[in-house]
Amino acid sequence: MRSIRWRLMLTYCAVTLLSTAALSTVLLRAVERSYVDERLQVLQAHATLIKSNLSAAAGLETPDVEFACLCRRLSQCLRTRVVLSALDGRRIVDTAQEATGSGSEQQPCAPERFQCRTCHGAALGPSQLHVTVPVEVGEEAYLLTVSSPRTGLEQIMARIHAATAMALLVALGLIGLISLSLSSGITAPLVRMSRMARRMAEGDLDQQVEVAGNDEVADLAASFNNMAERIRQAMNALAEEKGKLETVLAQMADGIIVTDTRGRIGVVNPAGERLLGIPAGSMLGQQVYGPTFNPDLQRAVTRALAGKTVEEEVRLHHPQPMVLGVHASPFRDAEGLTQGAIVLVQDRTEMRRAVKLQREFIANASHELRTPVASLQATVDTLVDGAKDDPEARDRFLETLSRETVRLSSLLTNLLDLSRLEASGPVKKNLVDLAGAWQDVLALASPLLATRELDIQADIPEGLAVPADYTQLIQVLANLLDNAIKHTPDGGEIRVAAFREGDRVCIRVADTGAGIPEAEQARVFERFYRVDKARSRALGGTGLGLAIAREVVEAHGGTIAVESAPGKGSAFLVALPATFSGDPEPA
Repeated sequence: MRSIRWRLMLTYCAVTLLSTAALSTVLLRAVERSYVDERLQVLQAHATLIKSNLSAAAGLETPDVEFACLCRRLSQCLRTRVVLSALDGRRIVDTAQEATGSGSEQQPCAPERFQCRTCHGAALGPSQLHVTVPVEVGEEAYLLTVSSPRTGLEQIMARIHAATAMALLVALGLIGLISLSLSSGITAPLVRMSRMARRMAEGDLDQQVEVAGNDEVADLAASFNNMAERIRQAMNALAEEKGKLETVLAQMADGIIVTDTRGRIGVVNPAGERLLGIPAGSMLGQQVYGPTFNPDLQRAVTRALAGKTVEEEVRLHHPQPMVLGVHASPFRDAEGLTQGAIVLVQDRTEMRRAVKLQREFIANASHELRTPVASLQATVDTLVDGAKDDPEARDRFLETLSRETVRLSSLLTNLLDLSRLEASGPVKKNLVDLAGAWQDVLALASPLLATRELDIQADIPEGLAVPADYTQLIQVLANLLDNAIKHTPDGGEIRVAAFREGDRVCIRVADTGAGIPEAEQARVFERFYRVDKARSRALGGTGLGLAIAREVVEAHGGTIAVESAPGKGSAFLVALPATFSGDPEPA
């Protein structure tokens, strides 16, 4: 691409050259015409002088000879060529031919052309200025032609041409420098604006073009600077909005995936990466129809691109089993044309697991309630049918009624405890002395302990306290002790220990019961789960004690775990924070 500066300079030079050439042509023509007119006037005067001399020589015996001599002398004096011809075409004298020794016959000019003119050709030789006048000598008439060569004119014109050419070259040089300076003054701001535009295209928006003056280029620079400032503000606003959008997308727990009309992924947030188990680098720019993506997800995107809104669940098996809720819908431009699809991905794994657990809980609770109710119904029916009349049978059935009533009451109490724990807010903690709390637990368990022969030992330092809800902590310790009592045979031991370990207060309840198989240990804290269902029911267990203990401990920010081996007993370890997470509340 040719520079504007050079094009302007060449334009200036061309205009100057054409103008100078035209002016030079006019001036040269005027100089030439002036010179010719002056020479013709001189020749006219010479012709008049020779004519008067010839007229004075009338009456000579040999006029032609005398005329020839006279013409030769005057030609030498006037330094002009003189040609004298008769009207019949006979040439009397031609001083130029005699000087060169040429004797060829020449044709004179026609008599009707008695005027001043420039003659070219063989008649008078190369390029001559001449004047032809009639001469009457007595009764004879002649034609007198006086001429001079154009050599002087040609030399003068050559010098003028050379001077004009030199002047033109100098003028072109000066005009070139001046036009280069002027064009540089015009194009320099344009060059700066061009560089500025390139830098802006590369992202550098902190640019300004400084141009002095108040001409059109300065106006253009001011407009350009104003445009750059507006672009800078728009880009800053866009970057701010983009930052907000990226922050929102990054903080969202739900995954967002945006595709174009061909299914190519253009946007995916961190939650989308996590839920799909695919890095963003492997998704961006790729089509959702590739083998990496779930077929159900592909179908949802296809339907969304077709203009439909899709709501369904997708099950993934890699990198881990998950249930995802997928909401796919098209997004359109201002004209209503579909530009792509937006897919919202929600992790519904825990929700589905909770629903499953709820269903299992309802089924288990119904089953657990049905068993004592059925036993009560059967016992009552038996008594009604006549067993009440047999004292021994009546006492046995009444004992059964009492046992099943206690079991049903315990089950309902545990269910209410679980419901209360799930519905309650933050735990209200106070410093609870563990030694005193343990004594309260022993007092609660004394009726059950009276029926068993167990060795219970406790190692709880005096003054060891833990921030907790007193009633809930008592419930945890009571449930752990109740579980140990029920699963430890007579003659067995139960060891309770409490100690400080780092920022935790630990409570350990160990028994010498039958133990728990390793495969069952992960499930002992599930609701209604029993390792030995028949034995647990026989002992009056509800299957909720350990589940309640876990709910309470986790609500306090602690953990509960089990260590066990078949035939070697079990040990439950509770770890609670040793300090308040906030200010303690008054007891």
